[in-house]
Formats: sequence, structure tokens, C-alpha cells
Amino acid sequence: MKETDLRVIKTKKALSSSLLQLLEQQLFQTITVNQICDNALVHRTTFYKHFYDKYDILEHLFNQLTKDYFA
Repeated sequence: MKETDLRVIKTKKALSSSLLQLLEQQLFQTITVNQICDNALVHRTTFYKHFYDKYDILEHLFNQLTKDYFA
């Protein structure tokens, strides 16, 4: 899957936004992949095509939020 594919970009953005919203409401330890997917309206299968687990998406989100700071 190409990282420049618009579908991939939109899916990763939706999942990242979903995680960020959930982090505002509860602790990371209590968040599940199902919650992230339900909130983003994405199937679990799709989640696992892009991320290994919830720690992987957390790392992706952190990198996205800090990329301008460290550039």
C-alpha cells in the first residue's frame, strides 16, 4: 500500500483523530482498538492493515504531532 494513496492518508488520519478524541476522555490503558475503530467508523481489519496495535498508532500520532517541532 502506498503511503501517498489518498485512501490510506484519510484512514490513518481518521484513526489518529479517533485516538486523540478518546485520549481526551479516558486513559490510554483503557482504550481498545475496537473503540478507536468504532469512533473512526473503520473496521478492525482495516486498522490492522495500517497499524500493528494501539501502541503503534500512538507512536504514529506522536510523530505526526511533533514532526513540525523537530523539523
